[in-house]
Amino acid sequence: MNNLFAYLVELNIALVILYVAYKLFFEKDKNFLIRRIYLMSAIALPFILPLIPEAARMSVSGITPVSIDLEGITVFGSGAAQETSGTISFGKIMLTGYLLILALGIIKLMIQLVTITRAIFISKQLEIDGTTLLSNPTFHASSFFGYIFIDPASIKDNSFHHILEHEKIHKREWHSVDRILVELFVMINWFNPFAWMFRNSVIQNLEYLADSAMVRKGNDPMKYQLSILNQYIGSASISNQFSSQIKNRIVMLNKDYKLGSSWKLALMIPLAVIAFFFVSCAEKEGSIAANDPQEEIDEISTYTIDEMPTRRAAHPLDNEPLFFIVEEMPTFNGGDPAQEFRKFIARNLRYPKDAAENGVTGRIFIKFVVTKTGELIIPDPEYLAQQESKPLDEVVVVAYRSVSEDASIPEEKYIKLLKDEVIRVVSESPDWEPGKQRGKAVNVMYTFPVTFALQ
Repeated sequence: MNNLFAYLVELNIALVILYVAYKLFFEKDKNFLIRRIYLMSAIALPFILPLIPEAARMSVSGITPVSIDLEGITVFGSGAAQETSGTISFGKIMLTGYLLILALGIIKLMIQLVTITRAIFISKQLEIDGTTLLSNPTFHASSFFGYIFIDPASIKDNSFHHILEHEKIHKREWHSVDRILVELFVMINWFNPFAWMFRNSVIQNLEYLADSAMVRKGNDPMKYQLSILNQYIGSASISNQFSSQIKNRIVMLNKDYKLGSSWKLALMIPLAVIAFFFVSCAEKEGSIAANDPQEEIDEISTYTIDEMPTRRAAHPLDNEPLFFIVEEMPTFNGGDPAQEFRKFIARNLRYPKDAAENGVTGRIFIKFVVTKTGELIIPDPEYLAQQESKPLDEVVVVAYRSVSEDASIPEEKYIKLLKDEVIRVVSESPDWEPGKQRGKAVNVMYTFPVTFALQ
């Protein structure tokens, strides 16, 4: 789930950059072929950038990352650790909503394709001027790949010749390919308004391409504009024309824009570099965690590496890079750590007796790293400060927060008992299956909360 969200964030950052560039440099350019090439390249580029190998990516300093916040457990004063109630996380709700709308979009597209395919077989064929047409009043004047639909009632219309020539241009230049690609593109990025604007730009440009070709063939511009107004635009959503485009088409035919030059395509190089930079930044700082524990912790104390009561502290991470979200997140005991690691902690954690007897409650947050070898290590503050670009005195490896805002802060010795117990159990974790980025095993950080409560 984290992988999908991180990928979508990267993809849409690139999309916004490329669309803004289109509005700035291409929208008033009458070289519609160059616009088409740019738009199709801009569809492909956001998908490519997030897939660039990690070795080719730039490091970004000065950004404070957020570790993945696993769902915690609650251990009660009786000494038996219990998992927190089976609530559905915000991330899972987001993922379900995203996939549901994506599925609806795919179903809608499939219905449209089936409808058009059926129309191809049941429509009556006509031969006009050496071109085979499909007579179907439902689709009016529209084209889909190698097929042209015509409303039989429009054949006797004075504008029929213009209609037919316009659709033949769509057919000859395979404009349906652009339409299918942009429909798939907007389904994947349905939540981004820029994706919908991008879609509209692709649709508009295909009409402009056909209109400009009609004028270049010697058709009278005024008569051709009248024929556009006289058309009843087809309703097939993935055919080539929409009534909402008529006004824009006529406006474009009358605009005195200059014919642009192909040199503008060279803009794709710096734009790709800019998008690549922001994608790299997004990967460095991205997080799918619903909350950053650092924002809500009442920091009481932190452990230094010498104070860590754990055998894991003896295994430094040196200067190995640290990741917070990767394409393949680590797994624990062959499953999702949100479930399996919590079960492991629940089976082994015990409420410290002295803390329970003195009524001490609270929530402990612990940060740990699953290394590229699968070993779980509680990092030392110096390493964490370097990775998070923070001063050493601001780094929290293990922190305490009161369960209730009104609760008094217990003595430090009892807080230390809670911290020690969490560190003990976490540090005894069996090895994990390491996470991977671009196919390479890497170090991944997690934050795990444990709540101590008395019944």
